[in-house]
Amino acid sequence: MLDNVKVEILKKIATQGYTTVTDVVKDLGITWGAAQWHLFWLENNGYVKSVKINNTTIYIINCPNLIRKLDAVEKALAKTETKGTRHTA
Repeated sequence: MLDNVKVEILKKIATQGYTTVTDVVKDLGITWGAAQWHLFWLENNGYVKSVKINNTTIYIINCPNLIRKLDAVEKALAKTETKGTRHTA
């Protein structure tokens, strides 16, 4: 399931054109292992694909209409977060 980290990674790739594990670690402030896991999940689920250039693996979008899908996912995540937040008096 897409979560906030995966959505942020997809947005990064959509705006930048590609990303690397190192970029994800730096920009999102997550561990190397977490960045690899999220990118692995995104690739296995068809959202991105990896391309090896020299000794660097880059990740590019592999999903048509990504921006439209990201908007829908963000709205669904926002609704879930709103429903999960309860205020007690």
